[in-house]
Amino acid sequence: MQYPNLFPTITLFLVITILSFIHLPSSSYADNAKYLNCSAPFNCAGMKGLNYPFWGSNRPNYCGHPAFELSCSDDAPHIKIKHMNYRILDVNKVSRTLMVAREDYWNNICSPIASNTAINFTFFDYDSATTNLTLYYGCSGSFPSQPHTRFNCSSSNNSFVSGRNNYCLDSTIANLIGNSSALKCLYNVIVPVLQSAVQTESNLTEAALAKAIDGGFMLRWDANNSLCDGCQATGGQCGYNTRKSEFTCFVSTTGTYLICCFSYSIYCLFV
Repeated sequence: MQYPNLFPTITLFLVITILSFIHLPSSSYADNAKYLNCSAPFNCAGMKGLNYPFWGSNRPNYCGHPAFELSCSDDAPHIKIKHMNYRILDVNKVSRTLMVAREDYWNNICSPIASNTAINFTFFDYDSATTNLTLYYGCSGSFPSQPHTRFNCSSSNNSFVSGRNNYCLDSTIANLIGNSSALKCLYNVIVPVLQSAVQTESNLTEAALAKAIDGGFMLRWDANNSLCDGCQATGGQCGYNTRKSEFTCFVSTTGTYLICCFSYSIYCLFV
């Protein structure tokens, strides 16, 4: 008596049974639309192809991390980090670094905003190529005999310090000077720049100072980088579960295989 070959049926039944008991908190199988939406990059002016962790414009919020929302205005993308707006000058997706410049200092070294540069250290950090300058506004009295740059502020840029003396110091020297009794200033602001933009001159000209600030500074980012690498390695699109506030990997439901994420270790099951 011959028995029918039940192996394929039993195998399929076992696979379905096992999968029904597996909890997959950060993977999406059903919503192919999210996979397709997150496949579309963010493009703005001359900057093309920005994907996770960035979102905004044509990329819904589930396509990127909440801390990396972009907007497109003027001739460059912009990002808000903490309370500050930054112009994005360059993005290196391999090294995961951003070149950014403070929007309030763009083409203007006399910003009316008397605030030190701020970043969110949970997701960003200064690259080693970055150094700080300290800008002193509305100063009176004699300046200590240290390398410094004197610059002017017109009333149209900042009427509060117009007509007063304004200076720039490397922050290392500024820390050594501290609160000099001979120099009284209304306020000072710390602005990061690239070391390469200021290290060749002990006394920057005002034009060189403006160019260094407009040249921006470099930030490294981390938004579940290793998880995104694993997701992309298997053809998925990195995203964010806004309901659970956690990373997620969107997968295509139209391909020939299903991606399974077990505690974010990625396996492929061919079907």
